[in-house]
Amino acid sequence: MGTLVAISHHTSTTQAFTSFPVNMMCKNTSIILLLNLLTYFSGISGFAPSLHLQPKGTHTKYPVGTTPLNAENKDPTTSSSGSSSLYQDIPKKKPWTFGILTSGFPPQQILVPVVKFVTFQVWKLMMNELVTHDEQGRFVRESFQAGNDPSPLELPNSSDSGESYSRYKIYLGNPCPWCHRVKAAMAVLNLEGEIPVTMLIDDAEKASKGGWILPTPSADDRKANIAEELITGDLAGVYNYCYRDILEEGEKYKGRCTAPLLVDTTTGTIVTNESNEIMILLNDYTRRLPDHESVDLRPIGREEELDDATKHWFDLLWNGSYKCGFATSQVAYDEAASDVLKGLNEMNEVLASRPYLLGEDVSEVDLKGFSWVVTRHDYAYTVIFKSPGGRIAQYPHISAWVKRLVSDYPKLLDSIDMEDACGSYYRQLFMLNFGRVVPYIPNVKDWVAGL
Repeated sequence: MGTLVAISHHTSTTQAFTSFPVNMMCKNTSIILLLNLLTYFSGISGFAPSLHLQPKGTHTKYPVGTTPLNAENKDPTTSSSGSSSLYQDIPKKKPWTFGILTSGFPPQQILVPVVKFVTFQVWKLMMNELVTHDEQGRFVRESFQAGNDPSPLELPNSSDSGESYSRYKIYLGNPCPWCHRVKAAMAVLNLEGEIPVTMLIDDAEKASKGGWILPTPSADDRKANIAEELITGDLAGVYNYCYRDILEEGEKYKGRCTAPLLVDTTTGTIVTNESNEIMILLNDYTRRLPDHESVDLRPIGREEELDDATKHWFDLLWNGSYKCGFATSQVAYDEAASDVLKGLNEMNEVLASRPYLLGEDVSEVDLKGFSWVVTRHDYAYTVIFKSPGGRIAQYPHISAWVKRLVSDYPKLLDSIDMEDACGSYYRQLFMLNFGRVVPYIPNVKDWVAGL
């Protein structure tokens, strides 16, 4: 049975989504109301139990075609009352229904097709509001890049008290794979204490736009003496503040407020919100830190090779799963599913002959793949996105690669809360999960141990 949910009275004409998983509101509250009503009625027609109707006064709790077992016949499938334990008594208190299917009016041959058609049309409208599609229903990932100032980050300065501080702040959200790749890079580069990170909370009901809200400011945030707009409120407020010199008085940023986001807190401006650029800047920053030991995720001279590999795996896998999940036609889904299957098999073959995706050493490409494979494929993409290929454990060389990564760089296990990350897809993408039931999701350490 579908359940009516609270309706937001926010009626803005544009609504941001924060990378993925996304939080959104549609343009018109009437659309949300209609969607909920249709979900409610489709729950009646689509998930009705099997009923055995009998004349009034002849109801029995035994299934049609069966008789109660004798008391001395101790069959293990019987309950203490003698009825089969495979069936249950109708509860005294159960959800209220219209009884449409049992009444026969309207006829089921009319009811079901109509509900299916209308529900599909409203679902498709909501999907088109959420993300961009082409005429064939293929998901099109747009660029929402902001900042565009990927110049080298300045090294930490010293305050009057002699303490060093960074002028930058990175905003990350645990459920977002594009944020996770940045956090994974920071873990491998040993940058956790070098650049402050604000971990966002995905809550579209509290966010003024998009889905990210900021946590309570930490003592370090207060001590840094940076603008209040950068440490309180939501991510939309951060964007509004960073564009304050461009926007008219009272005007708000109209683009989508996405994470990850790298901000220069000294000038109050956005450096970039593109995950690839942030990873490049962090790697370059690490190279220039004195007495700082870490790996080089983007060796000089191999930039083109790394960029080509990023594009290759992005097309097949990292974006392929989203193309499956947001496809609004069978053709679009089939194309994307084919890419995912090809990508999984190819990655497994590549890793059969080398420890990492580009050879003997870990690179930025491995961390991008890690954020896709490890925390989201098995318990989010294969279920809610219908992404094919089965579990990662079915691919021995990918499994060995994952174990090698977390063995060589143990901090990677602490870079993600897998239960929260995967659960967010089911909680926030309501048009893909009307019931909002969250399946079982293990923690990342247990998942890796099971490979």
